[in-house]
Amino acid sequence: MSDARAAGGRATTEAWALVRAMLDDMAAMVAEESETELELVEGYRALGRVTALSAEVSFDVDPDLPWFFPMNSPARMVGGPNPDGAYHLAMIDGARRYRVTGSRNTVTYLGFQVLAGRGLTPRRMAAYVSDTDLTLDAAGRFALVLATEEPDRVELDGATWVPVPDDASAIVVRQYIGDRATETEAEFAIAPLDPPGPPERPTDAGIAEQLTAWGWTVAKLLTLHHGVLPEALERPNELLTVAAEALGGENTTPDNLYVLGTFRLAPDEALTIEFTPPGTRYWNVSVENIWHECIDSRRRHSSVTNAAVAPGSDGRVRIVVAASPPPSAAAGRTEWLDTGGRHRGFVCVRWLDNPDPPDISTAVVPVGQA
Repeated sequence: MSDARAAGGRATTEAWALVRAMLDDMAAMVAEESETELELVEGYRALGRVTALSAEVSFDVDPDLPWFFPMNSPARMVGGPNPDGAYHLAMIDGARRYRVTGSRNTVTYLGFQVLAGRGLTPRRMAAYVSDTDLTLDAAGRFALVLATEEPDRVELDGATWVPVPDDASAIVVRQYIGDRATETEAEFAIAPLDPPGPPERPTDAGIAEQLTAWGWTVAKLLTLHHGVLPEALERPNELLTVAAEALGGENTTPDNLYVLGTFRLAPDEALTIEFTPPGTRYWNVSVENIWHECIDSRRRHSSVTNAAVAPGSDGRVRIVVAASPPPSAAAGRTEWLDTGGRHRGFVCVRWLDNPDPPDISTAVVPVGQA
């Protein structure tokens, strides 16, 4: 090793050691908390998937010349996402200015959330633009300019100014899809308002910061069951109403209301969920494993939206969470969400437009009687 190499890179080397220790700690947590072999192997897989996502968020970004990239893939659905939705992320810098352009199209819901905070500082929501706030032209297109100070009319060029703080660090785009067969997702892109200069060379301090952020992001995503409504683990088969702000402004938006809980079921048991839907344009119910991964959402019916469910004659919706289909599902009286044989996991109900909390009843019954 050259003298120059031996003298430098200390911060990066220490940060790499932190990442290795963090991964070992997360693996130990998975081994300790898993109740079945399925939970163990899924936990290790979830660790691999959140590591991949966190590496992309930490390293494969350029705030000077950003782009939107999907946070989930068809197989990687970690962090408790809405499987009937789409999430994109762009990393930005509040010291720069950006133009976001796109087409609204026909997706049920579209929202732009600006996050602020850098390094190990906890993230916070600094700005939010929902589809109801967008100014659309005759073709359904929109334009936003993100900047700390309002640009002049020429620079805005018809766009809406979105004020952001100096420490703005990311834009999260959420879409909720009621019916994928009939809806077209929004299209959007981001570009710097001011041309960026040449990229800076990597530095010991800069890469160390990225490595450290990588490790802590892995830990945050894999321990969501500890940080988001942890009491649900001790109160299985109940659903608890949670306002968006209680889940953290960086994780949610103010126009969402959540009802969360866990299921714990024997192989021949089912959890029934009944409610009268409020008058909102969108809601969905999904089941997740204990690591907050959506359950085989491509090939297993583990989530449903209001577009696919017709309330009964009494105006109520009945959903059954179970490892096998109940007779009522075949008769068309209930909607079956498949756990894929998992004995426990999470249930998430999302209501758009922040309605009054609906009355939801749950019960554990034999599958044959569900």
